[in-house]
Amino acid sequence: MLKNRLMLIWAVIQLEAVGVVRLHVDENLSVTQIIKKHNYPVEEHTITTADSYVLKTFRIPHGQQGKPESRNVVLLVHGLASSSDDWILLGPDSLAYHLVDSGFDVWLFNARGTRHSRKHLKLDPEANATDFWNFSWEEIGLYDLPANIDYILNHTGAAKLFYVGHSQGGTANLVMLSQLPKMNEKIMAASLLAPAVYFVNEKSVALLKVVAVLFSPRVRKISFYEFPPKSSSHLTDISNQLCSFPGLITMCYNTIYFGAQLENHPIDQKLIPLIVQHAPSTLSTKQIHHYTQIMQSGEFKRFDYGTRRNLKTYGFSKPPVFDLSRITTPMLIFYGNGDFLASPLSVQKMTNELTNQHEVVEVPFDGFDHVDFLWARNAKELIYEKTLEMFQKYVN
Repeated sequence: MLKNRLMLIWAVIQLEAVGVVRLHVDENLSVTQIIKKHNYPVEEHTITTADSYVLKTFRIPHGQQGKPESRNVVLLVHGLASSSDDWILLGPDSLAYHLVDSGFDVWLFNARGTRHSRKHLKLDPEANATDFWNFSWEEIGLYDLPANIDYILNHTGAAKLFYVGHSQGGTANLVMLSQLPKMNEKIMAASLLAPAVYFVNEKSVALLKVVAVLFSPRVRKISFYEFPPKSSSHLTDISNQLCSFPGLITMCYNTIYFGAQLENHPIDQKLIPLIVQHAPSTLSTKQIHHYTQIMQSGEFKRFDYGTRRNLKTYGFSKPPVFDLSRITTPMLIFYGNGDFLASPLSVQKMTNELTNQHEVVEVPFDGFDHVDFLWARNAKELIYEKTLEMFQKYVN
């Protein structure tokens, strides 16, 4: 650890010695501090799931002008390796602020295992790692989302709420609504940004090969664990420091986001140091395993434990598929033509299984990618305003 710290200090000294000036980034501001810095009120709520995970959810009850709390409630749900932080890092144009300024009561979700939700009534994420990290996005959809939705509706007195999910936030939403049909009655409408369900793309296949090497699908012989491992936390310190130098921003971005080229994205490079401070968040390797299984089988289905355990868990030798035809919640579904994870063909395959009222929208910006939905400088005009327009139809 000392050696790593010394390497960090040496690298920073060398860069500063040649006159490289770091971009100014507020050091280690928490979510609540960032929200307060932007002059919005914020609350922290603790929510316990039916299987005893303790989650933290943030709330922005009203806008800067001190308006009364709205009964139009919206839950924002992050993607894989992300957290509630994603929805506020874009600054004044962030989706959270755009919705709250438009009269919505905004709640920011944090799934189990993320930086804000690392607690359990009986398990410790380190001492009981094998049990604590034994979850996928399936459990997030079956336990975390219902617990949040029921808590929020009870706390606010609203009959229904609106839902926005990015990537895995879309996956978990479809799991919940297909497996727990009554939850459809509690969501007024949903906006899914690049939902990660199917992976019909050459780059997705290439990524699968890498994932298959790093995370062996022989799940019966391994245990699941935290990723990135806590032992690599010093690397986060290094990246936070080095990624504040302009000359290294592109490298930092490309390393974190699957080698995507920053110059092809409508993202302000000055935002990268702040993003690196808050992303990626921790997750369970079982979440990655589950996506790998979807990539390999081409079926959106429950976790595959192998024949023997599948029979014990599901009563079938193969895991059941998620029946998307059971979903009745109206949806607005976005995809970008530069997104190799939720590619146009992947989204089309998903929507072919939906029977609910839904509209599919290609983001009108060539090369729009998976992370652009969160941090593109034009995300507000391309996505957020259309989402707001759809929600307001149901409000009215």
